[in-house]
Amino acid sequence: MRFALLFLYAVSLFAFEHTSNISAKYVGYDDFPDEAVILGDTKFGFENDAFKTDVTLDYLYSSEYKERRYLDLSELYLSKEYGDYTFHLGKIIKYWGEMEGFNVTDVFNQKNYLFDPFDKSAKLGSWSTFLTRYFDDNSLEFGVKLYEEDSKYPTNGSPYYPFAISYNKELQLSDERYAPTFYLLGSFTTDKYVDSETKLILLHGYDNKRYFIQTALNTLSQYAYRVNKFMLLSHIIHKDTIFKCEASYTDVISDTKMSDYVQFALGAEKDLHEIYGVDVSLYGEYYRYIYMQDKIKNVDISEIYDNDIFLALKLNLNDVRSSELKSGILYDLKNEEKVFKIEAKSRVIDSLVISSEYLHVMPAQNTVLSQIRESSRIMLGLTYTF
Repeated sequence: MRFALLFLYAVSLFAFEHTSNISAKYVGYDDFPDEAVILGDTKFGFENDAFKTDVTLDYLYSSEYKERRYLDLSELYLSKEYGDYTFHLGKIIKYWGEMEGFNVTDVFNQKNYLFDPFDKSAKLGSWSTFLTRYFDDNSLEFGVKLYEEDSKYPTNGSPYYPFAISYNKELQLSDERYAPTFYLLGSFTTDKYVDSETKLILLHGYDNKRYFIQTALNTLSQYAYRVNKFMLLSHIIHKDTIFKCEASYTDVISDTKMSDYVQFALGAEKDLHEIYGVDVSLYGEYYRYIYMQDKIKNVDISEIYDNDIFLALKLNLNDVRSSELKSGILYDLKNEEKVFKIEAKSRVIDSLVISSEYLHVMPAQNTVLSQIRESSRIMLGLTYTF
């Protein structure tokens, strides 16, 4: 009630903007009950002469799985511009990445596993603050993350539950939950010889990569540790081709059990225009995960991107309905794990989009993910934007 009153009061004081997406979907599974889903997000913007406020609410309601029923305040932050400076404070989602399949440098936020483990854009907001200084097309940013979020997983008996035993969402940490994570980000662009953008990030604090420990009989919990981390993100555009790179080196400073590690990804995106009236985009990416010492291994879900390739195709039909078809495969060269996905969408009217998806998973077995079996799912949906 207090939040509602404050919200109405804010609306009366500020210039108000909002946009919403609401979807109705049917999801069918191989070995679990099918579900009907209502989901969406609403974004609010408030602005006056002093500052600007942005709010994002995410919601999901499943007909079958109770843990997939939530209303989440994913973003709530204030921002202010002072000449060449911009200041942000609040609950924020950031995107650090270049690749289409998986981003090894996108470490600021935790994933929202209740929404969809296979959707890399589904993330939890982090309470943080940052200040950005702009130098024409370049920038320098200093930020602090103030709090580490728990990661919730669907309960046992759900098609999205990844473990063989019980999971306790209470996060275990090598330091205090409120121990800050600092980062410094430099962004550099040039068009002198080729169009390119490069980001360099230094991070000190908690990594978003966590491993699992047994906290009770047949019960797992996530364990977060502190690191020094150096990251590089870059892309170069040459004619109709984009060459991409993501790389990180992690020095673990608060946990003797966990090895230092290197992650990198290399990729290319090629656009082919007007082939029988269709625009075609081709994607090829390679991911590698390297332990620097011989310590515990295969402890985190992100490590499935170890010696993997991702190949994808997107077709833009250039019709009045903005129809698109996407397909992609992630293939583990070491364990022969495969994830195949195909998506299609088309506008019915200006604000209404029909979509479909087919996902097939052929997992490798390991100690953490041994619950997952070969499976498929299909999805049909309608999305309305207003």
